[in-house]
Amino acid sequence: KAIFEHHNQSVGRPKQGYQKGEMVAVKINMNSTNRPERTNNYTDVAPQTVYAVIEQLVKYVGVPEDKILVYDGKRYIYNAVTRKVWNDFKDVRFIQEKEFTDEQKHPIYGDHSRLEMPRWVKAIAYSNGIDYEKASQIPEQVREATYIINLAMLKCHSYPYSNMEKGDEGQTAVTMIGKNHFGSILGPSELHGVMNTNRDAKPKTYSPLVDLAASSALGRKTILYMLDGLYCARKHSSYAIHFPNAPFFNKIYPYANPEWPSCILASLDGVALDSVGLDILYSQTKNNIDVDNQNRPWMLIRENADDYLHEMANAENPPSGTKYIQNGKPLASLGVHEHWDSDESRRYSRNLDPTKGKGIELIYNKIS
Repeated sequence: KAIFEHHNQSVGRPKQGYQKGEMVAVKINMNSTNRPERTNNYTDVAPQTVYAVIEQLVKYVGVPEDKILVYDGKRYIYNAVTRKVWNDFKDVRFIQEKEFTDEQKHPIYGDHSRLEMPRWVKAIAYSNGIDYEKASQIPEQVREATYIINLAMLKCHSYPYSNMEKGDEGQTAVTMIGKNHFGSILGPSELHGVMNTNRDAKPKTYSPLVDLAASSALGRKTILYMLDGLYCARKHSSYAIHFPNAPFFNKIYPYANPEWPSCILASLDGVALDSVGLDILYSQTKNNIDVDNQNRPWMLIRENADDYLHEMANAENPPSGTKYIQNGKPLASLGVHEHWDSDESRRYSRNLDPTKGKGIELIYNKIS
């Protein structure tokens, strides 16, 4: 309830919790699902994490099941996710881009009545002045939602040693909160060149992620940001990898061992959360050598990885000089960006000075 109250008050509505009839959309990252059935061990948002969010909304917030919409507008939603949810919350709705298959039928209703396809409508304006034909469109169902939960992954986007690196795979360094909304727009490919560090994404350049995060039709509706780090990956379509360094200390070999990052991060500030996520990912690139791959690092972070965070945190005066505007008004800061003091202590400004610190505070709870 407090999260809903905080959000409503911050956007100028009465300080109130969830109200009858309001829709809650949950944006998940299913970027590895290019076919209806899982045929590999690539990573997407875990079914357990999606279930936990739905359970909280239904049991503790009081959101009716049919007022919850889980979506990735550009991918399939696997049965592992839908059936995990539907077994206990049968009326939750799901949106996927692809045609439904017989295997995706509801386990209780026996049909596709809780599966939908996006009804694309124009809703996003970009501050670089380009009127994109497809990147400006989002699902009408999402535009109609009152709230959004951004359930992203703790995940890199590209791996410099990949044989696909010269293509679109080199779009950007990480796929977390900011880039999760590429699954909310009809034409993310129209933005690939802008995001690709091999092409237009030079240091201190415009980032469309700022506009997606600030749009009143999309990012401004967000009440909670989450990073699913149960299983993490080194690029957008990749098998899970281990985190060998603090505070995880996973074994690297053998690969088939039960040690995984097994973490979930959450914040009311999406910029701060991606800042922490980036620090975690970068810290795990060190002392992390794959002896079966010419002693190359298991994971690397591309150049300009935090440029979009500088743009978001300083949206009123960004390093790129872009005049970010939404609804005819210049943007103010979208959140806090900073890096921790060291990989060992993992402290931010509010950890270092709880009284005067004005940045991030990282609260770490180990569940044994």
